Amino acid sequence: MKNKLEVKDLWHTYADGQREVEVLKGVTTTFEAGKTYAIVGESGSGKTTLISLIAALDSVQKGDITFNGKSIRKIGESEFRLRYVNIVFQAYNLIRYMTARENVEVALDFAKYVGDEHARAYELLERVGVKRTEADRLVNKLSGGQQQRVAIARATASEVPIVVADEPTGNLDEKTEVKVLEILKSLANEGKIVIVVTHSPKVASELAATTLRMESGKIISASAKRAA
Repeated sequence: MKNKLEVKDLWHTYADGQREVEVLKGVTTTFEAGKTYAIVGESGSGKTTLISLIAALDSVQKGDITFNGKSIRKIGESEFRLRYVNIVFQAYNLIRYMTARENVEVALDFAKYVGDEHARAYELLERVGVKRTEADRLVNKLSGGQQQRVAIARATASEVPIVVADEPTGNLDEKTEVKVLEILKSLANEGKIVIVVTHSPKVASELAATTLRMESGKIISASAKRAA
């Protein structure tokens, strides 16, 4: 059975001074293994809140999110973040005083990897196009594109079934953007659920099998690519 992530009638509010603002209004959708998804929409449409809930960075208030039929509440948010989902941030969120390899090794430690961490870190970095000489450099000495690749390698250090990326190409040039999108598509081809938030129609078109458009806290459309 393929892994499946389901969002069920999700509502979410936040406090804005003396009033409560509804940022999600009954969102329901499904994500399946082996596919890439793009979530698009204007700022304030709710897409960042949605992926924060999917990644268990925030707690579900009303509705539910399930993985293979089991609520992430029952799995436990900390357990879900550790064993089921990894996140690629636009700002990379790398440890600046460490090398690229060391950043990946930290993720391997969290994942309780059994084996040669050095070799595995180099392997993961090479897979995303980071050479060994670059892997041994401090991340603050690497280009933006190289840092984003390190962030993706770190996100794949544990064999989790879900990868969520928040504007992963927002700071990259066009050539590097293409390569990062190829890496994300390859993760889906390996059987992962890949969900990307983007402002770019081009990124959504080139990356995603399904594009979800959000507006005012709701998914207003879901368009799937036709098979070639």
